[in-house]
Amino acid sequence: MSSNLFQYSAADLDRFRRVQHLAYDIALRVESQLQVGITEIEACTLVAAAQTEYEVIQVFHDPYVLFDVRTTLGGGADSAGMAAFDREREQAGGGVSASGMASTTELSPTNQVLRDGAPVIIDLAPVAHGVSSDVAYSCVLGTNHIFKELDAGLARIRSFLQEGIASRTSMLSLYHELDKRLAERGWESIHHRQADRALGHLVFPLEHEPDRPTPLPGWGTVAAEKLLAAGIDALDQGTCYPLWNDSSFTDYPATPGLWAIEPHIGLDGVGVKFEELLVVTDDDAYWLDDDLPHVKRWAAARYSTASLRGATA
Repeated sequence: MSSNLFQYSAADLDRFRRVQHLAYDIALRVESQLQVGITEIEACTLVAAAQTEYEVIQVFHDPYVLFDVRTTLGGGADSAGMAAFDREREQAGGGVSASGMASTTELSPTNQVLRDGAPVIIDLAPVAHGVSSDVAYSCVLGTNHIFKELDAGLARIRSFLQEGIASRTSMLSLYHELDKRLAERGWESIHHRQADRALGHLVFPLEHEPDRPTPLPGWGTVAAEKLLAAGIDALDQGTCYPLWNDSSFTDYPATPGLWAIEPHIGLDGVGVKFEELLVVTDDDAYWLDDDLPHVKRWAAARYSTASLRGATA
């Protein structure tokens, strides 16, 4: 990123919107094929087959599907990983280290079998027409009351994050404030269990994949290289790091651009998340699209979309 100024035209945003719809179309198609007994590996094969049918030949990151307790990322990395990253960067004088961006290989599909009432997370990031998407779609096979509670919470978290970013609040402060409000409700911040503790990241237009390996396993080569380059720019310019976590490098307002925002919460072995693109301009922030499956599901269920506030709100 060479400038803090918002650089996308209405036509550019429409291209991103179309690719985001493509990603959700694939997620819904996979959801329609889920049944008791299917494995994560088989579900990921369904994602790959759908991407092939839609002629997707490039991705921002590899797709993954999580079932049941795996939706809570149990056994993931804790805060020690990012603390070590902070120390490493500071000792190196602020130089970029690839260790700051997590591989998605820890999310590789397993033989975990889907059972009735189990939550599911489908996360994919197809690239088309030179632009990238990154979406996550949560659903449940059958009925799960904890899923419903958390899903209703996400409707309010979506408003909370948009309003906080639009107000130019420090991304680090917003991260901590979300953690506080989740804890008040007894919900877990599952994004803490990601190896990079990510609550979001920038996305970009992407050139075709070059014939060289990615510097970050699990990510597309161009996507990884652009994230790392944006990290260098952020350090040089004193702006927000392109991967939003709770490190000191995010103690700035969000850099203008397109951010994939991915709050991930859990309770009693059930994990629920969404991921979609937020447009961040020089003085505002708004969701790229409201015509999305989870948003329509919340509206049909009449969930409140009031910004998440105190423990009794």
